[in-house]
Amino acid sequence: MGKINLVGILGLGIFGSTIAKELSESGVEIIACDLDEKNVDRLDGYLTVGSVGDFTDIDYMRNLGFAQCDAIVISTGTNLEASVLGVINAKELGINNIICKVKNKTNRKVLEALGVNTLVQPEKESGVQIARRMIHNTIEEIINLDDNTSLVEFRAPEEWVGKSLTSLNTRQRYDINIIGIRKRRREALTTTFPAGYIIQADDIYVAIANTDKFEKADYLHEIR
Repeated sequence: MGKINLVGILGLGIFGSTIAKELSESGVEIIACDLDEKNVDRLDGYLTVGSVGDFTDIDYMRNLGFAQCDAIVISTGTNLEASVLGVINAKELGINNIICKVKNKTNRKVLEALGVNTLVQPEKESGVQIARRMIHNTIEEIINLDDNTSLVEFRAPEEWVGKSLTSLNTRQRYDINIIGIRKRRREALTTTFPAGYIIQADDIYVAIANTDKFEKADYLHEIR
């Protein structure tokens, strides 16, 4: 997934509003709609464009600017028909990066058949996780060790390729201590490597890091 600058959110219940807040606080612009005016109003300050309306109407979506979005989040998981129409409309507007909330296995099968990228459940926690996944460029996984420190698995940024770990000086520049390297996803972790190890294009790193500093650096494309 490339860098996300503008996201459309269809439905502003718990899931949709959680994603809207998380993305907005990370600098992503949001276009959102909901049938309930109260849901739109309570997100005032988070939405670039907020509207009361029906996203099953393709003309409404087009006029509101959803075609400009980098991704669409469909959060009305209890209404399969609405979710299906939202997917169809998003694809018609040229948006193929689609995230859907699902209620059950039957809904999941239908939306998978429509080619939805990501299907998530349940509510608030998944909303936070999917928002973070959308904005991060290199992070594969984060495990919180305490309030400030995490075990982070991340891909080698393009700017690192061909450089040595010594020259990158990751501990000083990013406050991360690399403890292991994988050559590819799911391969065994190598914990013994030279300080002058040369970064390869497919490398994945495991590190102990300051959570806030690392996430901010990743989002702002500062890992280089």
